[in-house]
Amino acid sequence: MYQTDKTQEKRRRDFLSFHGDFKPSILDLLVGIRSDTRNWWRKEKIWSPLDMLADMPRVNQRKKPHPQEHLTRLLAVIFTGIVCFLIFAILWPQRPAPLDIALRLLGITAIGIWLYRFLTRQIRQRAIIRQSPFPAEWERILEQEVPFYQTLAPADRTRFREEVHIFLREKRITGIKTSIDDTVRVLVAASAIIPIFGFPGWEWEHIREILIYPTSFDEGYQMGSAQEHPISGMVGTGAMNRMMILSKPDLLQGFQQHSDRQNVGIHEFAHLLDKSDGAVDGVPEVALPGRAIRPWLNQVQAEMDKIRHGHSDINPYGLTNEAEFFAVVSEYFFENPVRMKQQHPELYSMLEHIFHQDPQSRIRQALKAMVNPKQTSLNRHGPCPCGSGKPFEQCCLTGNADSILSK
Repeated sequence: MYQTDKTQEKRRRDFLSFHGDFKPSILDLLVGIRSDTRNWWRKEKIWSPLDMLADMPRVNQRKKPHPQEHLTRLLAVIFTGIVCFLIFAILWPQRPAPLDIALRLLGITAIGIWLYRFLTRQIRQRAIIRQSPFPAEWERILEQEVPFYQTLAPADRTRFREEVHIFLREKRITGIKTSIDDTVRVLVAASAIIPIFGFPGWEWEHIREILIYPTSFDEGYQMGSAQEHPISGMVGTGAMNRMMILSKPDLLQGFQQHSDRQNVGIHEFAHLLDKSDGAVDGVPEVALPGRAIRPWLNQVQAEMDKIRHGHSDINPYGLTNEAEFFAVVSEYFFENPVRMKQQHPELYSMLEHIFHQDPQSRIRQALKAMVNPKQTSLNRHGPCPCGSGKPFEQCCLTGNADSILSK
């Protein structure tokens, strides 16, 4: 769910009365400006050329595993150089003496080193995180609770773990009247990484904290039964900017039941991806080439018409608006890609280009490896990667893989 402008002011007052006063800091504003700049750079410098090269094979993304860090270093060098040059020009003495010049140069150099290290401190912190061992308990949770992780190749699993580790170190996950354990934390992080895994180096700069509620809630943030409090997730605006609320039971259920094609964590982070271009409108322009926007909107309207007439298995909640439709089909795309490609091949193809991922093909490759009798790392008791929700030993291991591998 995403807050609309009509109810934003009311919810802001309700939130302040429920959680206390919240004031954005100068750092929050600066991070927002940096996020807008990075999103523009992504669209204009990275994704627009793909619009012209859409029919060519994709570049291997592993060649630059952290492209955003290269950009940050380059901008830091340029900015530091400009600042040092201006300081040198302003402080240049009218009658320079050798000792005076040497002292000034040393001072400017020290300032430049400090400024560069300050601007690139996050890169060094992330390097430390990547070198730190990934907790065994977290990996067990990924293996048993996240089928998406099971379908990844070894190199991609390593990157997924790194992204989860970084997310959990940089974002706050706070329980509101409920406890938070490793399972909840890891599943929140997995929900964030799954939609943007096709974009190495993606920055979730529009989110700072995830609030975990013990139950679902209503528009006034009051908790209770699902009948009277039907909201299970929300991306905040206004006073709740850079925050997200997730219902703990619904988050856990989303990773336990895959056949229902619903996952509130993925749903809300799909909204956040949509928000990266500045508007939550169901058109994630940061991930769509310009010429693909009109076909995408046409496809959305066609699928919504099918839902209205009862000719679609897509969650009817997607009829709320285009933004909710995008979030709903994103859940479907990642929760049960095999069925989606069978039932909605054109929609699946468009989502494949939006997310830069093909989970159905990834499942096929994973199943080929898992049914191989020489496979030594088979997790028979974990959830089947096909998205059925059943354990692998009761699903594709019994012979159902043939129908998937043949497609």
